[in-house]
Amino acid sequence: ILSLVNENEKPVLYTADISTPVCADGECKLMHLKLYWTLLGEYAGFDRYPDAPLTNHDHDEFIQGDYEKLHNLLNDDKSIFGRRSIDRLVEKPKLRTVNGVDAISGATIAQVKESVVHGALYSCYTAWHLVHGNIQEQLKGKTLALLNERLIIDMLYSINQEYQIFALENINNVKYKEHYLQIAEIFRASTPLVRSILAKQLTSKFKDAPDLQFPFWEAFEVVDSGSRSLLVQCLGDAPDYVYDILSVKLSAMSKNQLNVFLNHLVNKEYVNPIVKQNIEAFANMENETYAYLAQEFLEGQK
Repeated sequence: ILSLVNENEKPVLYTADISTPVCADGECKLMHLKLYWTLLGEYAGFDRYPDAPLTNHDHDEFIQGDYEKLHNLLNDDKSIFGRRSIDRLVEKPKLRTVNGVDAISGATIAQVKESVVHGALYSCYTAWHLVHGNIQEQLKGKTLALLNERLIIDMLYSINQEYQIFALENINNVKYKEHYLQIAEIFRASTPLVRSILAKQLTSKFKDAPDLQFPFWEAFEVVDSGSRSLLVQCLGDAPDYVYDILSVKLSAMSKNQLNVFLNHLVNKEYVNPIVKQNIEAFANMENETYAYLAQEFLEGQK
């Protein structure tokens, strides 16, 4: 396994030249590929060798569409290939003769037929296990051995979600605060999984720097409902200005989220008059399904 580095000598990918036998129907041949993995052991792509093209069991060379199909298969780490042995991916076998030798063959089962290259089940299966086998943990271990602050920050600014999660798990509190705007942008633009990690850490990570929470709360109405629910669960430890922010975003709240928000206000000794004005404006909106909850809150405040 080799490390590929950029112009600054920082590792960016791992690669390996693979020559492995593929045996099917009593015949064995070598498959030649150059495989690539990310720094966390995820599949990143492959190169073929021009003088050693891949072929199916009829010795027909792969066409461009076959290589694309192989790439899509290798990119699927949840493939059925990871759960079944090769003999469970073919229908009941038939006996046939290859070069005068009895050999067993069977048709590819329907569940995988569309995702593998026609006539190349064994090659696809072998390649998938090379990509997704024990090698992934070995590569992640190599990266952990190389890990430093600069690499963590590079991963934080990557568009790769797995890199972002890895960086968030390994960044120290000082750098977390220093790069809070990038982390807030990840919160705004990333997936619910990454947002949930950040939302659960929000008030603890910025406990001694509450102003840095601002861009996270400001993104309230643009994130998914699950992330909004996690945010409102943090209100008990949130700085007071958060109520000002959320009071103009009540339309984005579900019934439960609105109830949590208003219940926190009920228990506060002081509520900013601007917050009350915003709640009153929401309560008077005819097209808001949950306006009655705001009306009930305001009645209780009299």
